[in-house]
Amino acid sequence: MAIFPENVVRERYIDNAWRSAMWCCIRKGYVYEVKKGSYEGQKRWQLPEAMIIIEEPWTRPLAVTIPENFGFAPPTSEKRINDYFEEYIIGEEKEETEDYTYGQYISRQWERAVNLLNISEGSTNQATITIGDSKSIFLDSPPCLRSISFKVLPEEIPKLQMSAYFRSWDLFAGLPENLGGLQLLKEFVLLHLTFKVSDGPLVAYSDGLHIYEQYFELVNLLNADKIPLTD
Repeated sequence: MAIFPENVVRERYIDNAWRSAMWCCIRKGYVYEVKKGSYEGQKRWQLPEAMIIIEEPWTRPLAVTIPENFGFAPPTSEKRINDYFEEYIIGEEKEETEDYTYGQYISRQWERAVNLLNISEGSTNQATITIGDSKSIFLDSPPCLRSISFKVLPEEIPKLQMSAYFRSWDLFAGLPENLGGLQLLKEFVLLHLTFKVSDGPLVAYSDGLHIYEQYFELVNLLNADKIPLTD
């Protein structure tokens, strides 16, 4: 039986999805040298396309775990995920050194997305938040997360599904915090819905899901298959 057919990873929890996505990337990815972008001159191990489906993303803890005897800390924590949500996903404040935050875009659109869902009682495809604009491509580091879509799945008890697209996605260090923060955003939206709907899946897509060279050895410790390490 093929493992991860079409590079689709389906798991119940964020922690499991993170581990399976790393394994999928190692088994089915490719290596290339970054000539433009973050960490220029380094190598990345990357999947040409990936789809991650998390069926119960609300399960706590949101943060991924690493066995203590491995000798290194997980890439995020519950506190860091909450801070990330409050300061970077839903907050509008931007540091002087930052070109943008996701919150600058999300904070201006989430109420409209909620209104669209409430007006239609979930029967709409329009509740989509866009990250970035026509000027973003000229930035040294354009936003990685580009869109967040909300749809209500028509089940016995309707469920709110969130889908997100990343043009580029740091699998080892970025994905766990990103998914935790996005789940908190979904829960935030749910609080503002006025019709009967429960929490649902979190689906993420990327055509640039990758592992940075500095994480190769750590990722190899966590996975049965290994990235070939060369000088």
